[in-house]
Amino acid sequence: MAPRVLHILGTARLEGHAIARIVADLAAGLSPDRYEFEVWFLGGDGPLAGQFESHGVHARVLGWRRGMRDPVGAARFWRALRARRFALVHHHFGGRSVRWLARRASGAPLVVHLHERVRETANPVVRPISLGDADAVIANSRAVAGIVRGAMPEVIYPGVPPCPLRHERAAKVPGDTVVIGTAGRLVPIKGMIHLLRAFAILRDEFPAVRVEIAGVGPERASLAQAAHSLGIADRVAFLGWQDDLAPAFARWDVFVQPSLEEGFGVAALEAMAAGLPIIATNVGGLPELVDDGRTGLLVPMADPDALARAIRTLVGDPSRRLAMGAAAHQRAVECFPVGRMVASIAAVYDRLLGQVPA
Repeated sequence: MAPRVLHILGTARLEGHAIARIVADLAAGLSPDRYEFEVWFLGGDGPLAGQFESHGVHARVLGWRRGMRDPVGAARFWRALRARRFALVHHHFGGRSVRWLARRASGAPLVVHLHERVRETANPVVRPISLGDADAVIANSRAVAGIVRGAMPEVIYPGVPPCPLRHERAAKVPGDTVVIGTAGRLVPIKGMIHLLRAFAILRDEFPAVRVEIAGVGPERASLAQAAHSLGIADRVAFLGWQDDLAPAFARWDVFVQPSLEEGFGVAALEAMAAGLPIIATNVGGLPELVDDGRTGLLVPMADPDALARAIRTLVGDPSRRLAMGAAAHQRAVECFPVGRMVASIAAVYDRLLGQVPA
């Protein structure tokens, strides 16, 4: 029987998609004869649990979100662990209490996978984290690895599947409609308000430019109100949650990631794979993803003027936009292949369990 690996995630709602996708890619890339996966969500119920089940990965929602301030949830977590036999626990979400209980209740080696450097606030502050209780630590970027104390993290980037550049982008000329796109959770740390403010600066200069925002979250209403107040509501579309971003990527000309902090930037990586040039803030792991000046442009965070200048550069130069998009696609598929991510994580499992890979 294959060793059973437990993945501990946060919410099963759509906003947990980015981390869940990494686990789904791992499950799809490894034979069930080699490792069997189970996924537990500590946060709220949602469609992600059903998506795992539909692909043959057992998923469970425990509803334990407040650590030791919720002793009932902690006891439920403990009993659930004691009732199952896991060879390894892969911890993506939660703090010390989750790790402590996972270690003692399961007796299994513990892999801690870090996806962010900060807690989500309007003004994020990077703080070191001690992980001396982990048997292995994985960080999704060098920036995230830099916050770890008491352990030596292995940097394993998220990946994209091999894909040809499917959409031949039209060589637009100044005056043609240009679509600026972005995708992510509508929460303060994603900095969407700064994209709206930057677009307002360019509103009169580029009357044919539109903005499309894909995603859901608590800031949806306030962002729509801001677009109205800035006089750009008629040129900003909120697309809601998109299960498949491929049609949007085919329609967009530039992808903007205006985050105040970003552990890596999975949405930006997917946009690169689709052949889009990236404008991103110079925070977290984004500089490791975006080759400034070749596959996109990096700007300071929370700086609508700088963001507007970068957008102006690419909107006004179609040939540069296309060249950057082609270079972005090449960098995505060559430097961040999903097969490399799967093999690297499997190697961590093999090492901890003394396995010899098939």
